[in-house]
Amino acid sequence: MPDTRSSPHDSAHAEASQWTLHGIALLERGDRDSLMEAQACFEQAIALRQEMPLEQNPLYRWGLTAGWMNRADALTKLGGSARIKEALRSYDIAIAHLHQLPLETEPLFRWRLSLAWMNRGITLQTIDDGPSQQLALRHFDTALQVMQGHEDNPRPDYQQVQAAAWMNRANALLRQPSPEWLLAAASARRALRHCSIAEKTNATATEIGIKARHALCRALAHLLEAPCVDPALADEWILEASDAVEDVIRLTNHDSRFMVLREELFHFGCRIYRAFQPHFLAEFLDEGLGSGQASEAMAHAARESVAHAALQIQKESLSGYTPARLDRLILTLQSLSEASLKLRQDEAGKA
Repeated sequence: MPDTRSSPHDSAHAEASQWTLHGIALLERGDRDSLMEAQACFEQAIALRQEMPLEQNPLYRWGLTAGWMNRADALTKLGGSARIKEALRSYDIAIAHLHQLPLETEPLFRWRLSLAWMNRGITLQTIDDGPSQQLALRHFDTALQVMQGHEDNPRPDYQQVQAAAWMNRANALLRQPSPEWLLAAASARRALRHCSIAEKTNATATEIGIKARHALCRALAHLLEAPCVDPALADEWILEASDAVEDVIRLTNHDSRFMVLREELFHFGCRIYRAFQPHFLAEFLDEGLGSGQASEAMAHAARESVAHAALQIQKESLSGYTPARLDRLILTLQSLSEASLKLRQDEAGKA
């Protein structure tokens, strides 16, 4: 942030910052009483800063936008139509103030403007009607437009806000009455491009990456089931989907927050390997179930996929198979048999 000279209003500015920080700590707790108290903290910070000469020091207006955006976040989490409406109004006020800041001279101003549009879209998604969902999608596009020309900027905050906007755009496309599967997959890929480096060390980037892969797999699952799909394209999608599933299994290891997504993508991975790459199914199951977070739902999906894959192979007509293909089939059956035995042993050990 730019250096500014001392002012008589600096003490009120510092007090407002303390109210904001206290509100954020309460916001992170997440329970209803804490959220209501957080809202009051942000409103106190807003009241202090609204009396400041905002044109005199951009830091005053910057701080004011934080108050309005955090208030909107608290209201969104509290829920209810009246609070959602008020949250949207809070974002509108924050966005109006952000447009009065010099976006070209301070990178954080541009980052927060993009974040405000994206978060307003997320709030709109809590309203279960078509127009709100469409407007949310446009907000995610606006968030990306704010960052136009800065796509390759190495700043982590720039990369993270773009990753989040693309991920939310992908999910918004999937939530439409007529989902746009190809566009959703493309948006998920863009999200992964922006968070690929940071997700190894940053928890927020990791979460974005997990959710982007979830959206990608949902889109690819539908595309692979479409009639007359180009075989070359299908092969590419299968490889992409299996890689995404394995990445999620790795990224969610020992993290119970993502168990629902982990189970869903493990089940999807079972389907992908069973249908298209049965020779890799046993290896996938071993890696998924041998990791730190393996639920009973995952074990059930594994047992089911092994049984179905073996049955599918047994029904195949072997006439016309080359010796090499027969050898591969025998190895696949052997690996499935070993996987089935291991699953039974694991189940017996838990009994």
